[in-house]
Amino acid sequence: MENPFEIIIEKLNGIEKRMHSIEIKLNGLENSNYLMDTKQVSEYLKLAVPTIYDKVHKREIPHHKIASKLYFDKKEIDNWILKAKILTKIEINMLAEDYINNNKI
Repeated sequence: MENPFEIIIEKLNGIEKRMHSIEIKLNGLENSNYLMDTKQVSEYLKLAVPTIYDKVHKREIPHHKIASKLYFDKKEIDNWILKAKILTKIEINMLAEDYINNNKI
């Protein structure tokens, strides 16, 4: 019968190798300029391709255009999403209080 501790150690080593592999892949994506085409950004944002074209036409989404081909930088798209945050009532009230306190007559 195999030692249960050896089985646990073997499983943990496998998990550690997989996690290391995932970290390498994630760091590679973070540190590189990952470009997506229209179809890829559509899938990434879960929006229809015509919606992406409409946002490009209205200049609502960051993009690059070379020889009528559209490219989207993943970092720019992620930042664009993060900037579209809707404030909570508490955050709005805090901003209002700060404004009132800083702009007294």
